[in-house]
Amino acid sequence: MAVRLRPRNPSEALDLGFALVRENAAATYGAWLAIYLPVAAVAYAVLWGHPFIAWFVLWWLKPVFDRILLALLSRTLFGEPATAASVLRSPRQWLFGTGAFAALTWRRFDLSRSFHLPVRQLERLRGKPGRQRVKLLDRDMRAAATGLTVLLVLMELFVMVSAAFAITLLAPVRMPMEDILEVLFTQGLETAGDGALVGAVLATLATALVEPVYVAAGFTLYLQRRTMLEGWDIELRFRTLADRLAAPAASLAGVFAAVMLALVLLPASMPTRAAGKDPATEIKAVMAAPDFGKTEMKRRLEYVGPTWESKDDKPSTKTEWKWLEKIALFFSELARFATWIVGGTVLAAVLYFLARYLRFHGRASGARDRPDFLFGLDVRPDSLPEDVAAAATTLVREGRTREALSLLYRGALVRFLDRGLEFLRGDTEGDCVRKVDVAEPEPTRAFFRRLVSAWQSIAYGHRSVGADAVLALAGEWHRQFAPAADAQEAR
Repeated sequence: MAVRLRPRNPSEALDLGFALVRENAAATYGAWLAIYLPVAAVAYAVLWGHPFIAWFVLWWLKPVFDRILLALLSRTLFGEPATAASVLRSPRQWLFGTGAFAALTWRRFDLSRSFHLPVRQLERLRGKPGRQRVKLLDRDMRAAATGLTVLLVLMELFVMVSAAFAITLLAPVRMPMEDILEVLFTQGLETAGDGALVGAVLATLATALVEPVYVAAGFTLYLQRRTMLEGWDIELRFRTLADRLAAPAASLAGVFAAVMLALVLLPASMPTRAAGKDPATEIKAVMAAPDFGKTEMKRRLEYVGPTWESKDDKPSTKTEWKWLEKIALFFSELARFATWIVGGTVLAAVLYFLARYLRFHGRASGARDRPDFLFGLDVRPDSLPEDVAAAATTLVREGRTREALSLLYRGALVRFLDRGLEFLRGDTEGDCVRKVDVAEPEPTRAFFRRLVSAWQSIAYGHRSVGADAVLALAGEWHRQFAPAADAQEAR
């Protein structure tokens, strides 16, 4: 690896990311800019009359660019050559199966995006395992990851404004600071105009400069958290120790050669400072030399042309703060847009969990229609024998263990339906277990869990279940459900 993993605090982990980019700046920025700048050029060419929209499209696609950067940085970290062509030829490493769609939609405003990115892209964890991994990583690093995002957003803004000031300093006409900000932000918020183009291009260049640092720092935060959780540094140190012990003779020879070389180059005696000279006298003599203490006159050009004035050619008497109002208007519009997105996402989530709740409690539409089949099993009452437990015992004695378990499983589901549990046609085995846990007493819940576990072992795990275990389940099935069946027949 290009870095040595060891326990670090979050600040050191962030600094490690900055150092990773700094040490590999030429390779990282060369490959990154070879990908990002052509895409930005195409965006501005297609949306030439709307530079702000072009910048917004590039900003929204940041999660995709971050995946390309992580592919570059992960190769660099593990000592592999990373070029733009090699990364683009392998879209499976940074696009497919990395959660890019989620990152562009409901996870777009994740404040720990670069910290969570390796979980989706490198570990390829999705769904519940991915959420559990992110939750575990966030316990000690969430604050640092969020702080990194806020810090580098401010850094992008600082780079953009600084570049605007630098451009105006090179112009022959000086502009006041408030006028620079007004031109940059007020015209930049419009859909067309020179100010819009300049502001959008400067923001794009700021992203090109800052984004590799953001991804690298998030990556090293992730590595630090994995080191704390799993002891990566210990494993790597043991590997290094094994490599050293594999060639002890070569190591001793190297030490001997270094010692001999030091002895050869060692000077015979240390030089001594000449005595009898006063340092103060020497300094005065040096300062009295012609090279020091003389006065020179130099000439330089100074601009004496027209200065910046207001539109009515009159000196400005007060500062206009309309640009600040427009900035506030921009952020309010952005907040309104984000509110619609977040509100829609929350509404969709509420509807989703409400549907799951109704389905879980058996009150969804169509829940009263008793299903004939559940996950491939026939649960019609007329498909069962009169004495399910006795029939299952007979099947076990004939060596047909799988059929016996299937019969007990179907019989239990039918009895639960008779008791009023509303299983739906689309319910899974896990849904059925959860509904039984809610509605039935503890002995019945425990029996049903054991029955489902035995069925899953023989049906899906292709593992044999002992005949004695199936006979015990048949006996317990009779104790749980036979009294209810007898009462139903009596009615």
